[in-house]
Amino acid sequence: MKRWLMCAAAVVVAAVAIFAGCGEEKMKERELRHLPTGFSYEVDEEVCTVDYTDGSGREISLYGKIWQPAQEGKYPAVILSHGFNGHWRDFPTECMRFASRGYVCYAFDFSGAQAGGQSTGRTASDYTPFTMKEDLLAAVAKIKTLGNVDTSQVFLFGGSQGGFVTALAAADETVRKDIAAVALYFPAFNIPDDWRGKPERDTALMGYSIGAEFIRSVQDLDPYEVIGAYEKDVCIVWGDQDALVKRQYIDRAVETYGEERVELTVLPGAGHGFGGTALTTAVETVLSFLEAHTYVCE
Repeated sequence: MKRWLMCAAAVVVAAVAIFAGCGEEKMKERELRHLPTGFSYEVDEEVCTVDYTDGSGREISLYGKIWQPAQEGKYPAVILSHGFNGHWRDFPTECMRFASRGYVCYAFDFSGAQAGGQSTGRTASDYTPFTMKEDLLAAVAKIKTLGNVDTSQVFLFGGSQGGFVTALAAADETVRKDIAAVALYFPAFNIPDDWRGKPERDTALMGYSIGAEFIRSVQDLDPYEVIGAYEKDVCIVWGDQDALVKRQYIDRAVETYGEERVELTVLPGAGHGFGGTALTTAVETVLSFLEAHTYVCE
């Protein structure tokens, strides 16, 4: 495991005393967790696989990595979902930053959803947003088994196609009451519209391909009829120069969730994908949102 020494030992010991032993049974009366400004944990990285059998009987093995505080204790968790043709390694800045502030972060490859992916069980021809949703739900189940995760505080985070899938998964009746909050970068709620009426055949796209089954699966999907079942708070970060996800899709999501529950941040000049100062702003925006929804036990 790689390690980065992020803080003085005395500060770490004090923080561990605060968080150790925090379990779901103590969450009935909660208070917000407050870390000192500038405080950082030492962070460990390790590989984590999720093995499960999907609804079609395929044996799926998801490859990913966990970033987590090195110190013993119970911590909230964040599960990160990549976009089209993306990988687990697409969120190093987010994972390091969040873990340094006391979150267990898990990023993984969706099975079949990218060129050169390390997860197994599917190919470009048979993965869909709904198989991705199955993957994400399996990842949630796995992360909740880890000894250092406070199972009452599991957050979902996704970008682009991964944001779209994250929103679908958060609304699933099996987990929607258990997901503490959701954060999304430029969520691609436009996907059904983009493929509606298109031939249902394998189609080359942006260095990879979309399978006929993927196209078939979204033809009649209205994501806004689904995602509103998630009734907790949502953070959306979007750039006003995004050429792939137009503002209308973001506004419709805000309307669906309810303005009182959505924290929308629009980054001027940013496109579909953040870098430089836009990335820094996006990461800190999501971190602030997470910390505003993270509790400690009495």
